[in-house]
Amino acid sequence: MNTTIKEIARKANVSLGTVDRVIHDRGKVAKKTKDKILKILEETGYKPNIYARGLVLNKSYTIAALIPDYNKGDYWELPSLGLNSAAQHLSQYNIKLEYFHFDQNNPDCFKEKSHVLLRSNPDGVIIAPVVNFEASYLCKKLNHLKIPFSFIDSKMEETEYMSFIGQDSFQSGKLAAKLINSLVYEKGKILIISIRNNSEFNKTLQKRIEGFNYFFEELDSAQKLEIEEFSIDQNISNWDKELKEILKSRNASGVYVPSSTVYHVARIIEDSQLKIKLVGNDLIKKNIQYIASGIIDYVIGQRPEQQGYLAFDNFYKYLITGQKVTRDNYLPLDIVTKENLYYYK
Repeated sequence: MNTTIKEIARKANVSLGTVDRVIHDRGKVAKKTKDKILKILEETGYKPNIYARGLVLNKSYTIAALIPDYNKGDYWELPSLGLNSAAQHLSQYNIKLEYFHFDQNNPDCFKEKSHVLLRSNPDGVIIAPVVNFEASYLCKKLNHLKIPFSFIDSKMEETEYMSFIGQDSFQSGKLAAKLINSLVYEKGKILIISIRNNSEFNKTLQKRIEGFNYFFEELDSAQKLEIEEFSIDQNISNWDKELKEILKSRNASGVYVPSSTVYHVARIIEDSQLKIKLVGNDLIKKNIQYIASGIIDYVIGQRPEQQGYLAFDNFYKYLITGQKVTRDNYLPLDIVTKENLYYYK
């Protein structure tokens, strides 16, 4: 029978928590005490029992998830499904999930929910940093409180995050450019259309656009296409009319939408019977119908459900098993078309 943490603590005349910190090499323990515990561990041939560890320490964990509100079928439903699935699978280890939803159109809402989250004193935090300034402030507070945090979808490089789960947005943009270049090779004009719903420019979109432009900058001058960039603010009245006017008046051969809102462009292309090649991001329900009909030529997926699952699972590994987790976890870039859509549904 395996030696228990309790027995190790009794032999070393220390607390259970001290033994746990030595076993998993976390926190400060006096060198003399640490050496004593390590010697006992070696003598007894101790092997950690993950489930027993949680029971002996009588510890439960709460992971807070700060993500945008969403309607059914929206992008943010998908990471939530992954989070819920992981929380359900790992519930036996006394680790639970608590949501703090915010309106991504309202930075003050993010700030308010951040304060509520901090008052709840979670053991870890999963953040979708779509409101950059306020997210930066939250990360500083979490560092001060020594609460580990992870990012999904996008990350803030300047912060001390535990892990990031998502795609390489720059590479996603380059891939989109390569796809659209193959569709409209040396023929006409390309439009980049960002459809946003808050005043802050999303870092993910920005990186995708940078990658997209970089691809064409690296081409021979003879192969380069004319590129125009537009930003549509959904908070402005008649924004859809502005979008329609751009699509009908610019004589474009192709359009790249660096977000999940590519369905807005697809609807206008279909209704107006425009001959425009279209590439966008994210396999959400509103995009699927236009992929199936061939209006959207390519969608680049980033596995948002898996992002949510892995983000929660990383906290299980870090808090429960004491494992070190990989800091940057980049997921594959899935190219979804009418021809392979069935296998992604």
